[in-house]
Amino acid sequence: MLRNRWLYLMLLPGILFFLIFKYIPMYGVLIAFKNYQPFLGFWDSKWVGMKHFDRFFGDPLFWRLLRNTFVLALYNIVFFFPLPIVIALMLNELRKEFLKRTIQTLVYIPHFMSWVVIVSIVYLFFTTEGGLVNEAIKALGGDKINFLVSADWFRTFITAEVIWKETGW
Repeated sequence: MLRNRWLYLMLLPGILFFLIFKYIPMYGVLIAFKNYQPFLGFWDSKWVGMKHFDRFFGDPLFWRLLRNTFVLALYNIVFFFPLPIVIALMLNELRKEFLKRTIQTLVYIPHFMSWVVIVSIVYLFFTTEGGLVNEAIKALGGDKINFLVSADWFRTFITAEVIWKETGW
């Protein structure tokens, strides 16, 4: 060890990095096994073991939640995954550099918006109280549709929001 002490000294920054940023934060995982009370703090909260996991996996809604998660993931793979590739190929075919950069910027900007902003914009467009889409439907002689509370539209909205926000990224 003494002969290679400089090599061990060079290992020290990497070891410190993993200790500080990878291993020490793992203590935060313990919060899942405690009945966390903010005023008691992390260490003084009561230990409850697997209680939260038993409650979650034993809930009758668990299988519906799991199925919805898989369906949304499948929608993202089928509908979202190819779109960035298609847009990149289409932008590559544009000859006007100004047009290409403008479209690239417009498609890229939503990635930097918060999900709260994205959902707020969708709310403003689709609400029944003055939403742009429902007002257009009403102006065309139709009845307003409550998109935001309809189970039939939920997956479509989630997938469309992901597509709009992340395609440019």
